[in-house]
Amino acid sequence: MVLLSSTSIDLLKVSPGLVFWTVVTFTLVLLVLWLFAWKPIIQALDARNDKIQEDLDSSRKLREQAESLMGDYQKHLDAAKDQALHIIDEGKRDAESIRHRILEDAKKEAQETHERALVDINQAKTKAIKELEKEVIDLSVAIISKVLNRDVSKEDHRNIILKELDQLKAKK
Repeated sequence: MVLLSSTSIDLLKVSPGLVFWTVVTFTLVLLVLWLFAWKPIIQALDARNDKIQEDLDSSRKLREQAESLMGDYQKHLDAAKDQALHIIDEGKRDAESIRHRILEDAKKEAQETHERALVDINQAKTKAIKELEKEVIDLSVAIISKVLNRDVSKEDHRNIILKELDQLKAKK
């Protein structure tokens, strides 16, 4: 250690020759770097800057496209919802129309059944009345025959009764 201190160079001591050669060396290194290294470094940094800018522009464009696609998707989704609501409304209207038609058909069929029943009742009534008239005529002939103690032809008696019935119907 002692050896080092006696033969060592004093670093804090300013030597004009050393300053001169340090400046010359520094200038030469700067000149060599400027001629051979600065241009490729600057070009690499510019290229990197351009690449980053392109990536930013590309990502901005992609985001704009994604937003545009999202807007289109939302429009299509809204249109599909509107169409679905329209189909549902149309289905409800169709169902209501079918319900009304079924009700009308049922009422019409019930009316027709009622009218047929009335016709059947009237026919049965007319048939019953005719049968009753026949019975009345037969009974009347039998009663008159017993009252008069003689036989009256059924045909004569029938004509008399029918004549009387027609007169009664005409009076009504």
